[in-house]
Amino acid sequence: MSFSAAAPSRYAIGIDVGGTFTDVTVYDKTRASIAVVKVPSNRTAPNESVTAALDKTGVAPSDIDLIVHGTTVATNALLERRGASVAFITTEGFRDVIELGRTTRLVPNTLYDPYFRRPAPLVRRRNRFTIAERTEADGRISCEIDEAVLDALARNLAARGDIEAVAIGLINSFRNASNEERTAAIFRRHFAHVTISTRVLNEMREFERFSAVAANAYVLPVMARYIGLLIDAVKARHKGTSFYTVGSHGGLLSSRAALTEPVRTILSGPAAGVAAAVHLAEATGMRNLITYDMGGTSTDVALVADARFPLRRETLVDGLVIRLPQLDIHTVGAGGGSIAAVDGGGSLQVGPESAGAVPGPAAYGRGGTRPTVTDANVALGRLGAGQELGRSLRIDAVLAKAAIASMAGPMKLSTLEMAEAILDLAVAKMAAAVHEISVARGFDPRDFALLCYGGAGPLHACQIAQEIGIPQVIVPPVPGAFSAFGALCSALAKDRAQTLLCGLDEEAIERAAVVAATLGEMIREEFASEGADPRRLVLERQFDLRYRGQAHELTIPIPDGAGQRDVVELFETLFEHEYGRRDRNRGVQLVNVRVVGRIAIDAPVWPAPVDGAGCPSGERTVVVGGQLYVSPVWAREALAGGTEIEGPAIVEEMSSTTLIPPGWKLRRGKVGELVIVRV
Repeated sequence: MSFSAAAPSRYAIGIDVGGTFTDVTVYDKTRASIAVVKVPSNRTAPNESVTAALDKTGVAPSDIDLIVHGTTVATNALLERRGASVAFITTEGFRDVIELGRTTRLVPNTLYDPYFRRPAPLVRRRNRFTIAERTEADGRISCEIDEAVLDALARNLAARGDIEAVAIGLINSFRNASNEERTAAIFRRHFAHVTISTRVLNEMREFERFSAVAANAYVLPVMARYIGLLIDAVKARHKGTSFYTVGSHGGLLSSRAALTEPVRTILSGPAAGVAAAVHLAEATGMRNLITYDMGGTSTDVALVADARFPLRRETLVDGLVIRLPQLDIHTVGAGGGSIAAVDGGGSLQVGPESAGAVPGPAAYGRGGTRPTVTDANVALGRLGAGQELGRSLRIDAVLAKAAIASMAGPMKLSTLEMAEAILDLAVAKMAAAVHEISVARGFDPRDFALLCYGGAGPLHACQIAQEIGIPQVIVPPVPGAFSAFGALCSALAKDRAQTLLCGLDEEAIERAAVVAATLGEMIREEFASEGADPRRLVLERQFDLRYRGQAHELTIPIPDGAGQRDVVELFETLFEHEYGRRDRNRGVQLVNVRVVGRIAIDAPVWPAPVDGAGCPSGERTVVVGGQLYVSPVWAREALAGGTEIEGPAIVEEMSSTTLIPPGWKLRRGKVGELVIVRV
């Protein structure tokens, strides 16, 4: 594929490294046009799939101004427990904080599970070391570090040869980080990867702070190798190309930030899709969306209300607490490659095990033999025999049906019945995830549209919408590479925080203003040191507030000039929304002051849709709800502005396939999105 043209063009490239495919969106900034490339992912060397995808675009490296990528490398390192061997240095008496955790069970739905086992900490106990030092709760240092003792400890650990990274978390360092910084300086003489807790999370609560720094150290060497190889590959092509990584908060991280705080990329891949959703919401006026991203390995859902990023302060990754700003995304192990099997009790299960890209579903013809969700779609005619996926794979219907039949026989079902059972269970799992982030949190799904993307999303979206009661489904342009496109839709972002922990009065407001100014200047200097233009910086101030006696707080954006009464009203309004009541007699505490800094980049413009011939390219038999339908098959580029298609019908494109079931109707929207509504 080549994007050369008579007149020179400048390009921005967005990349989404998924578990099955690596997607690339090539945005021609001169012509405001989009092209898509997909290549199979390489789980053992993800940087190689990225460079292969860049080569496949055919774009001259000197014409590329910007590359932004979302990645699951840090996520996979945590989930699969294949991160670095970490040494944890802490204050005497606090060796086991990261293992003891909180008094509540962190993993949901395990309170009454007698077989529950707490997830193992990232740092083994024999690799946790304590030192004689003390910082008091007011920031006063009552016991200095002994540099000679620390240097000896560092030398001994280096001599062992099995420690790759060092995490340092000292008691009360959020009040005064000097002991942490001095300790880090000593260990950096002997180790390349050293991280301190106050750099990752400068807030009160030792368990959360220690967990964050341990997780950062755990993925640091893995991400350093990966990002380092990518940067070398990009700069070898053209030194003038800027390179960024999507952060878990939906903003962009510089290479330096991704290398020093890789824990902020835990939700990098799905965050890019949400960024694209917000961009689409602003362009179309549909500001309430439930995003549904179904790829080859998993499905991610999020709720976008009033075109705002759904941020949260804390999330769990396989039972591990990550208390950092990140998008509120719910993930389930159901994707196109999810493997169907029968459990010990004879019941059908789908996922979380995935066939991935290699060997992949049986339909890929790469040696896979176990039935998957993709094979079920092929058996039912929803994916056609011979259809190409991402110009990389061709569907083999014979192999797909054989895989489904191998499971159908023992369960005394026909191949078609087995295929529909697999899809029904996969849809139930995904619908439950949508219910979790909407109905379970007090949102009426009838007020939202279901925005579906990922290679497999549009195949199942209408069925999920039917299950939940969502009246409208949106299929964006290039749905199979929507997250790659979203990588180009975010702003550069940084956040910093400082704990105050005081009653909320006018004096506290004044103190917070001074702290916010200091944090804002820190952010400005960091951006400048990374080569970003600080003149474009926009700062947002936030307070973490709670009633006295509460264990946790709510984060509130604070407008300029807000006084005590204004802040209290903002807090109590949000508290009432979350909990259904106000506690006016308890008093309000200011816990943390936060500052978020953003520098916008030039986001891509949605290309104007081009009218096609307005007629289908063929037809095939599709099974929906146990019924066989001879359904028209449309190429997406054949759609015209006034075209309306009633289901059942199929719309195919390079990156995805959309199923319009009976009882639904499709039309094309203002930026080329497909709008599917119930008849």
